[in-house]
Amino acid sequence: MLHGVFDRLPFTRLKGFIWLTLMLLLIAVLLGKWSQLNEKLEETKVKLTVSNFYNNAVSLRNLWELNDKPNHITVNNIDLSFTTLGWPIVVESRQINCTKMWILLSGEQVVSSYISLSNKKTVNSSGYNSCEYQIIDGKGLELSYENETIHIDGFLTRI
Repeated sequence: MLHGVFDRLPFTRLKGFIWLTLMLLLIAVLLGKWSQLNEKLEETKVKLTVSNFYNNAVSLRNLWELNDKPNHITVNNIDLSFTTLGWPIVVESRQINCTKMWILLSGEQVVSSYISLSNKKTVNSSGYNSCEYQIIDGKGLELSYENETIHIDGFLTRI
């Protein structure tokens, strides 16, 4: 009787070793797939934000058209003006207010703490500064105006 117990012990150890190996292999595969999935999720987040910005800009331009092309209106407690072609712009002290443009075009009430805002003067912005919004490390969007037309470009860079 005691002899049968010792016969099963190597089999039990082998079974445990196989389970442990399979579990470690499964975890390694899931971690590899997770990083790929996370990268795609980050890219999708930037693309959706760019699309949201553009859709809100178009909606504001339509509002400008429907209201008989006013020079200024107030939306969500933000005073905004329009370019000569009707694109929304918030200018304060002869510079685009990047924070208010984010709130206006993203649809959010405040700028999230994980979003990095910066503005810069570029050659193509012809009189206006540009706004860069870094959403995730190395990924974000740029808001600029060229020939009185809004440009919203997503950028995806690998570090």
